[in-house]
Amino acid sequence: MKNLVTVTLLILSISSHAEFLAIVIARGAGNTPVNSSVDVDAEYVAMSVTLSSDAKYPSERAKLISKLQSSISDVAATNANIKFQQGVISLSPSQKSSFSISKSYSRSSGSNFYLLAKLDSGKSVYTATQEIYSFIDRIKKPEDTSLRLGNTSLAISSPNKYRYQLLALVKEEVANTKAALGEGYQVSISGLENPVIVRQKNDKQVNLFIDYRVELSE
Repeated sequence: MKNLVTVTLLILSISSHAEFLAIVIARGAGNTPVNSSVDVDAEYVAMSVTLSSDAKYPSERAKLISKLQSSISDVAATNANIKFQQGVISLSPSQKSSFSISKSYSRSSGSNFYLLAKLDSGKSVYTATQEIYSFIDRIKKPEDTSLRLGNTSLAISSPNKYRYQLLALVKEEVANTKAALGEGYQVSISGLENPVIVRQKNDKQVNLFIDYRVELSE
């Protein structure tokens, strides 16, 4: 009965995430908090981009940011090596004071997104990053807008395609743990429904894992 429950849990975990497809950007680095994980080659270099506007009126700021972002997105759509991925949009309703002696406005509106360059044909992170810089240099910014580039991260498409492999490793880990402890212990596991986490390992690879938890009881 226990084996049946384990198998059912694995199947449910796979099917519940089977249709999730996206480019996922690695978050952070460091040691993996679980024993079962896989290392894979990154497929993209991702760079965060922040657009902002210091125009006086909220409607004008929104219009300028939308115009600049649409321009970048449209150009990226025609570039085989660059992809556009939307992030957070924050539009401030506040109006700039007519008595301001500085053009800088602390409540400026902004939009965040990522530009991703493909890592194919042995291309290095440095070459891919330079492609993003060159792409941005060709973009013409409207007046009263600014563009800020952030740090780079690695990314892969559809990390969920590795879920079955990760679940098989977890299952093997549980079996080995039960064999090592003997019949007097029971092993339970939770968290297999969690998404596949992508963490940067080095300048070429990402580490994939599910944030699960193994508990032992007598």
